[in-house]
Amino acid sequence: MTRYGIDELDRAIADSEAHGLVKVLTVPGKDRILGVTIAGEHAGDLIAEYILAMRHGIGLNKILGTIHIYPTLSEANKYAAGNWKREHAPQSVLKWVERYHAWMRG
Repeated sequence: MTRYGIDELDRAIADSEAHGLVKVLTVPGKDRILGVTIAGEHAGDLIAEYILAMRHGIGLNKILGTIHIYPTLSEANKYAAGNWKREHAPQSVLKWVERYHAWMRG
């Protein structure tokens, strides 16, 4: 399960609607979306992207790669996908790359 607090979203802050969250349930270790809960202003508009993704088998990686106009509330979907990506980063590979670059720098 991945969460993103809408209170951090620029557009929500500008519109004085900075409350709520996006919560995405995925298959463990995969980006396939099983379900989504969105609470806050315009939740009905935000969930449409997830409905499309679930209907057509689009995962969070593809949502993260989609261009979301700034500043809009739909960026909350992209940021939720970004939180998922950070939580599932391959730590062993990242440590290896860090050691490699440290070795290359001397």
